[in-house]
Amino acid sequence: MKNIASLFCFFLTGILLWACSDGGNEEANVDERKSAYALFLKKSIIVSAGENQTDVVIEWAKTSWDITLGKGDVVKNITPMSGGSNDGEKQYTKIQVICNANTTMKQRTQTIHITDKVNKQTADLLIEQDPAFKSVVLNIDPVVKYQPIVGFGGMYNPKIWCGGNLISARQLDKMYGNGGLGYSILRLMVYPNESDWSADVEAAKTAQENGAIVFACPWDCTDAFSEKIKVNGKEIKHLKKENYGAYAGHLIRYINFMKQNGVNLYAISIQNEPDMDFTYWTPQEIVDFVKQYGASIRETGVRLMSPEACGTQPEYTDPIINDADAFAQTDIVAGHLYQGFLDLNNGYVKNRHDYICGLYPRIQGKTWWMTEHLFNDGEKSDDPSQWEFQKWQYSLNHLGKEIHMCMEGYCSAYVYWYLKRFYGLMGDNDERCPVSEGEVTKNGYIMAHYAQYATSTTRIKAATDNTGICATAYINESNDEITVVLLNFTGTTQCIEIPLAGVKNVSAVETNENKNMETVKVESSETGNGVYVLLSGNSITSIRLTL
Repeated sequence: MKNIASLFCFFLTGILLWACSDGGNEEANVDERKSAYALFLKKSIIVSAGENQTDVVIEWAKTSWDITLGKGDVVKNITPMSGGSNDGEKQYTKIQVICNANTTMKQRTQTIHITDKVNKQTADLLIEQDPAFKSVVLNIDPVVKYQPIVGFGGMYNPKIWCGGNLISARQLDKMYGNGGLGYSILRLMVYPNESDWSADVEAAKTAQENGAIVFACPWDCTDAFSEKIKVNGKEIKHLKKENYGAYAGHLIRYINFMKQNGVNLYAISIQNEPDMDFTYWTPQEIVDFVKQYGASIRETGVRLMSPEACGTQPEYTDPIINDADAFAQTDIVAGHLYQGFLDLNNGYVKNRHDYICGLYPRIQGKTWWMTEHLFNDGEKSDDPSQWEFQKWQYSLNHLGKEIHMCMEGYCSAYVYWYLKRFYGLMGDNDERCPVSEGEVTKNGYIMAHYAQYATSTTRIKAATDNTGICATAYINESNDEITVVLLNFTGTTQCIEIPLAGVKNVSAVETNENKNMETVKVESSETGNGVYVLLSGNSITSIRLTL
């Protein structure tokens, strides 16, 4: 019995010892789990847009860990993807994160997860990557409306001056036809000899059949109605006052001739540049003629343009606007820009610019048109390096900038000089021409941006927060489409952000030194309330937004 009692006590003691030992291990495991962890020292980091490498520090203790990637394309590679150990005290491990380049126009994000294997707990690191380009905000307000835009185009090469450089039907179709450049205005010369009038009929009909406006301007009042007078010591042609009625009849016959041959003129001018040598008029003579004979000309159904002076100078324009009777017979205030418009650092030019841009509020709902200008710097030089008109930067900084400034200045139509010329919109056979005969010049494409994206619209408010980018915006009559023309005068690529709600579809085209109206990438914002468009350096880009 004594041996049996001893054995029982030994057995019971073993059980008690085993029970006490098992409880101690469990508590130790719980403590170890509580002290085991793995986490990133930062909760978020920002990385640059280009492909780059950055180091991230992990703090961990008493656990091994794994890294996994969340959804996204920011991270290219991480080294190492795992580490740690169960018996290690608090330690730090540096991992290397290599990021792909962000070629988009928006900020990208991706989350990295680290999981400690002891507790199965996960901590996150958010990686935010800058967009490829800092966006320039273009704010558009469709409610604020300015002038109506009639269109854009150029001068049809006149037979009596350009006999060897005329425009073929195919070339005209390239500019005005379906799928062409989108030009919508054709300017004709009223030839002094009626026998020449038929020369322009087919061209005018072609443009008109493609939806273009056709208007005409006389240079020469005809020998039969003129005299020679001296102005500033120079003998020039002048319309005799007693022949005003006969001259009005001459213009009316031209209108009727074109109408009988299928051309319904939109407007006719009294005189191209009455302040120059073609046929000289004083400002008061223009006023008197319009007052006396404007009504009879307008009775044909054709609008009357005046005064169409060389520099749209106040000396000729103000008398028409300020005379109630003359202004009542004037449908379109027309003028040219040969006395300066772009260089606002020049006091004389700035005054001229400000005067012209101030016309619209004064003309009681009528419109003003810029009906002639050209850019041909260096054309008389024998050194081809001096032919500025061949250079893209020149075209952008002159024609592009001038059309933009005219639009901002409440102009309703912009008409270049010769359509087809080495400094014009289409190339000819001149050795100075930058393109082959019949091919579109850079000027031609610049004009096309406005012709295709602004014709038959109303200009609306648009403003950027970058002085190197100029923008004008337009809305169609049904208010379901907004178009924008932007000029990037900076030498670097710019990302334009347009925070406009309700955009259903968007497209864009760009012209620069190497492209001609090529499609460019457009991205929608994350919220869908706007778009992003990339503009290359020194370029013109047009955007169409369907609402």
